[in-house]
Amino acid sequence: MQILYLSNRPDILNETWQHVRHFLPWVTRAVVVAPASTHRSLSNPDFTLLEDREITGLTGNDLAELDHVRRNVVLRRAAIASGAVEETFVLSDDDYRPLRAIDRSFFTDGVQDTGYYFYDLAAWPGDETPFDEAQHVTSEALNYLGFPRLAYGSHMPQIMRRSFWTEAFDLLETVTDDSMICEWALYFNIAATLHPEHFTEPQPFHTLGWPQYGAEWPWWVNPSSYSFENFYPEMYEPGHLFAHLPSSLQLDSAQQDNFAKILEWTRFRRAAARLDFPAGTENPWTKSSALRRASFSVLRPARKALRYLNSEDRAQIAELAGAVSRLERPAARPQSRSVDSQPAH
Repeated sequence: MQILYLSNRPDILNETWQHVRHFLPWVTRAVVVAPASTHRSLSNPDFTLLEDREITGLTGNDLAELDHVRRNVVLRRAAIASGAVEETFVLSDDDYRPLRAIDRSFFTDGVQDTGYYFYDLAAWPGDETPFDEAQHVTSEALNYLGFPRLAYGSHMPQIMRRSFWTEAFDLLETVTDDSMICEWALYFNIAATLHPEHFTEPQPFHTLGWPQYGAEWPWWVNPSSYSFENFYPEMYEPGHLFAHLPSSLQLDSAQQDNFAKILEWTRFRRAAARLDFPAGTENPWTKSSALRRASFSVLRPARKALRYLNSEDRAQIAELAGAVSRLERPAARPQSRSVDSQPAH
């Protein structure tokens, strides 16, 4: 099967490809959209390289002026429209890495595909970054058009069909031509509603490192397992959580290395939820601040009294809300919705 990447980081993509070929051997080839200056470093018989300016018709400055959400959407739409992408493909960022052997059936049985969600768009708590904005815009667009609103930007690879992708964006263009959108959520909510015979019930995400440290925001649904790593290069630098582990694939210890990541990350997430940050481990709460470190040191002895204020309880509330919302969804699968149906009010 083919996978589609965007990348301007040859070192990271080449390393990711080692992990993919080892743990997903059925993914045999990649279409890579990248700046021309990186193509020499991405020379690989498995790769079909597309130049970002050529497929979009935009200049380098035009692309650089776009925020990362709009740039990703513009590049992915151009790649899929170019003819280089097959009807059924896997969509991924260059830093989504498998942690264990994944069979093709994880994504599809050849007839029905499975999408992996992580949140309800209508409940997304963030409102600071372009990613956050895209979740809110997508939520409103889907609601206006009368579609469900699960969040599928799960920071892991997802299977897609080119014809369904085109159909989803054609519908979006009836309400906006702005590329500030979550393409993952747009695709699955529309495609699974219009073509229910081609989709299983959506499943919870399988991502380690989403969010990066696990406690930056509360989960709406717990991951089913940790099958993919949302890779951050800085996590492997001295003083960081995975500093003692290799980022590149080590054939003789790949499973042990990945299991060690899972243990380190879940241990840190539990501690962070208690406001208990391991000394000597860089993190966003105490980073580069002696005052912050001292403040959390004072709070630790009182953390039982603070438990109703910390992120652990917020996470439990969010997870409960997610569970209730899922229970309230109709047991029956939605009927195929015609494209010209009236928007929901």
